Amino acid sequence: MRIVLLLASVIFLMGSSVAAAQGGPATRYVREQNERVNHILDRHVTTDAERASRDAEITRILVDILDFDELCRRALDTHWETLTPAQRTEFSSILRQLVERNYRANLERIRDYQIDYTREETTSNGVVVHMSARSRASRREPPVEMSYSMHLVGSDWRVFDVVTDSVSLVHGYQQQFHRIITRDGFDTLITRMRDRLAHETGSATSTSAASPTPTPPPTH
Repeated sequence: MRIVLLLASVIFLMGSSVAAAQGGPATRYVREQNERVNHILDRHVTTDAERASRDAEITRILVDILDFDELCRRALDTHWETLTPAQRTEFSSILRQLVERNYRANLERIRDYQIDYTREETTSNGVVVHMSARSRASRREPPVEMSYSMHLVGSDWRVFDVVTDSVSLVHGYQQQFHRIITRDGFDTLITRMRDRLAHETGSATSTSAASPTPTPPPTH
């Protein structure tokens, strides 16, 4: 069974226009990245090379705002401590590529939502930025309630979990990864993730950028 929470929640972070008060420092940081993405998306592109360059530039912003090391550590939970440095590096690398590829596949959809930042909450782990995303095309649809768990890495804010309508990205990963590792071992998890990445890479070369809703790794 696939992880319940889809990576579309990560897409919301980047691309919509924003209506909100200034908020706290983490909220302001997210808004600044949002404005960077919108500026890049407004750039007129006419060739595949220009589009690829634009998409790569936006993807780099995603990479910058997500704390992949913390996300991976939390996603594997207690299994993280049992891994060798090489295993941790490989797992983090594959998960990062899967997130990036799913994000790039859906760039054209990310301006379909208007985001309202509602509040910023201080927690023991950092801060949580709460927001509400409403579809521009289907105004009758209820808004999607989201929050981003963030902490400081050096002097920069980074996201390490996304919660969409009370469903946590990290918790979804934990459940599936734990099930696979305890049943079949870590090597099987890595193999499935590699297979997913190979499948995603092959699909990207044969389909347009208007892909279906992105899904996280691995599969069953």
